[in-house]
Amino acid sequence: MILGIKGEKNSGKTTLIENILKKFNGKVVVIKSSSTDYFDDPGKDTWRYRKAGALASIIIGREETAMFSSFDTNTAIEIAKKFHPDLIVFEGYKKVKGDLIIDMNDTINEDEILKRIKKGRKKIEIFVDGRKLPLNPFIANLLYKTIKAMLSTLKKGEGEEVDILING
Repeated sequence: MILGIKGEKNSGKTTLIENILKKFNGKVVVIKSSSTDYFDDPGKDTWRYRKAGALASIIIGREETAMFSSFDTNTAIEIAKKFHPDLIVFEGYKKVKGDLIIDMNDTINEDEILKRIKKGRKKIEIFVDGRKLPLNPFIANLLYKTIKAMLSTLKKGEGEEVDILING
């Protein structure tokens, strides 16, 4: 599920997201939309690699890693999905995407948002070559129950979260 948090500068978006992160039980990736055009310093190695033709350049420090690229919003979301998060939070002012959009002008607390997230999460989602397959409720429920039943017969096959990767 993608949660979009929309609001002007200093409207409380970051504080709201921090509070949601503290209360949410699961893996989260946050995407922040910014009005800044560039983050990479012109002339630096990572900038030069991309100008020479690299799709992306990644710099690894002692404590953190950063990736520089010219990806659009949809590509950034697809990259976030590669981490298999339970929730993607997309924060910004105008360029906000999501299954659930929260406008900071509305009065809503993080507990209500967490309830909406839980209600909106799908039990099963299938992606083929990075594209989500549309599943009607009957097929989604059938696949979910069938896969959970098959896994439950295996040693250590029961759990709340299951990732299945099929390469072929």
